Amino acid sequence: MDNRLGTIGDLFRRTRTERGASLGTVAEALHVPVSYVHALESDDFASLPAAVYTRALMRAYARYLGLRPNELLERSVPMRPQDRNPIRPAIQPLERSLPISWKAISIVVGVTLFGLVFAYLSAQYSSFAQSVEVARRPNVEGAPPASTRPVVLLTPFATPTPVLSPTLSPAPTLAAALVVEVRLVDRSWVQVWTDGRSVLAESLNAGVQRTFPADQSVRMRVGNAAGVDVTVNGSPQGRLGGSGQALDVTWSRE
Repeated sequence: MDNRLGTIGDLFRRTRTERGASLGTVAEALHVPVSYVHALESDDFASLPAAVYTRALMRAYARYLGLRPNELLERSVPMRPQDRNPIRPAIQPLERSLPISWKAISIVVGVTLFGLVFAYLSAQYSSFAQSVEVARRPNVEGAPPASTRPVVLLTPFATPTPVLSPTLSPAPTLAAALVVEVRLVDRSWVQVWTDGRSVLAESLNAGVQRTFPADQSVRMRVGNAAGVDVTVNGSPQGRLGGSGQALDVTWSRE
């Protein structure tokens, strides 16, 4: 055994004994296991931690005993195999990091997907809104209506009965063979042709009444069939259809 290392252990043990301190007292003061103090005094460095911790323990023990730590630390602590070259070189070189982080890429992809979904939903909503608007307000220029319900009178009346109203159209003449009376029970777009000639194209409010005399035919296009109540040559026809339903209806002589 190396005499210098034995001298360090002997010095610690002799000084402790002179001061009347036990191993347990020293271990408690240094906050280390009793086995560490015993190994240090016995020069059993194999039972101690790595060299850097052993030197720190020696410094704290020397101060506790009133010795000079620097003089003791000049005596080398044996280097154990596990203390040599504790840092191992990497087996494989580190991979080069991408110039753009995966987090940034995921954010860009997420924003792009969100934009595509939003654009798709917006297009679907716009298409739906346009279809509803077309159904409720037919095209004045004569666009095809949503549905058509033809009505043909089998027995025309030679003398229609006029309807008195503050908003009546001019009273039909005795020559008119077909008279269609319209009463609005709810707001609706109404477009009317008599004998092929356009006579009305506007949105009418509830309570408005109109009379349309004709020789051959009366064609009517409405945007809200449930809001239009019709009487033809004095014969009540009732409401033309359902709420919000667009219809194109024709009454004609045979």
